[in-house]
Amino acid sequence: MRLQRPPAPVEQRRRGGSGVGLLLPGVLLFLLLLSACGSTSSGGGGGSSSSAPGVSADTITIGGVLDTTGPIKVICAPILQGDQLYFNQVNAAGGINGRKIKFIQVSDNGDSTRTRDAVRQLVEQDHVFAIFQVCGSGNANVAESYTVPRGIPFIDPIGGGSKYTDQNGKALPWVWMTQPNYGDEGHVIGYYAATTLKAHSVGLLYEDDVLGLQQKTTLAEALQKYGSRLVASVGYNATQTDFSAALQTLKAAAPDLIVLNGLPSPTARFVATAAAQGYRPRLGYLANYPMADNSWAKVLGAAGEGIYVSGYTSMDTPVAQQYLQATRSDPVFSAYKFYGYINAKIMVDALRKAGSSPTRASLRDALDHDFVNYDTGFGPTLTWTPERHGGVSDFMFFQIKQGQLTPVSSFIKASAVWP
Repeated sequence: MRLQRPPAPVEQRRRGGSGVGLLLPGVLLFLLLLSACGSTSSGGGGGSSSSAPGVSADTITIGGVLDTTGPIKVICAPILQGDQLYFNQVNAAGGINGRKIKFIQVSDNGDSTRTRDAVRQLVEQDHVFAIFQVCGSGNANVAESYTVPRGIPFIDPIGGGSKYTDQNGKALPWVWMTQPNYGDEGHVIGYYAATTLKAHSVGLLYEDDVLGLQQKTTLAEALQKYGSRLVASVGYNATQTDFSAALQTLKAAAPDLIVLNGLPSPTARFVATAAAQGYRPRLGYLANYPMADNSWAKVLGAAGEGIYVSGYTSMDTPVAQQYLQATRSDPVFSAYKFYGYINAKIMVDALRKAGSSPTRASLRDALDHDFVNYDTGFGPTLTWTPERHGGVSDFMFFQIKQGQLTPVSSFIKASAVWP
């Protein structure tokens, strides 16, 4: 749907009864020059509020690509619910500088080959102001290859393997991460496994793509630094259902602990396969943060009891308590839905900081300069600068107890354990 743009300044003056023909020539020239200066594009795909895509007198339209129909909908669908919950609260309170947020969501069915067309639809047909969230690391990387060259802000790629730097390590100019990357998490998991859990040998089941390869490297580095070692690692395909061979390989290495990297469905199948064969490592399992939700614990059932899970959100904050109050009728707490809620808050804060006449350039400026040691409201702080677009890098650990994720550590900063 194409949004109606506010009328041009000359048209506004005509409606007010000041005919252009009545203006003195010098005054007319001054006003024309002033209007030209005020409507000059500030670069990066964004002009004045009257020409910024997706911005009208009463609406800011943003778009996201979240799978609600395919294999990662178990994560993306509740995230979308959290987004909508927060945006609805903001709209009910009057919006942002008098403008309501319109959030257009498209599903790519969890298929990265369909992501580019989904983003193109949002930009070229729906004329969104910015992209907020593309779900899945690989999907997000496809999206940024479209948005970055066009100067379209892309906030919150969902996936710790999402790109936010170029091949030289320089921050991509139009992409801002909120969540941690899997490399930092690998270092912290290795530290926690070796020093707190006292695991002398560790096995790894990892998704054999951008999601798992980075963490495989950093986990091994941290284990070695803290006196442990990675004794076996097995990669798997995201759509894999048979984990018998993977189990035998890891079991043969006799690790004290197995780290589970990837997504909820395949990692749950692996644990179920091991349980069916009566196998469990001496210290059990430690899963990375995509599994930090009670829905995963529910799928695991009794086999999940005692499993450790990495995460990075605390519920002991005012924002978290606000969320719990708003979702008190939900049958179970969803960390994914909470993720959507807290990241929608970050998006709203960025739009507010972009000013009363937002452009893509002013949004970029706000994101690059107004988020230094920013209080996310869910525990860790976030810092973005023109040279730094990474997400938070603090982690805490949970353990499944009686089917619920229970905190068992405080936050650990990645920078404190590596290098």
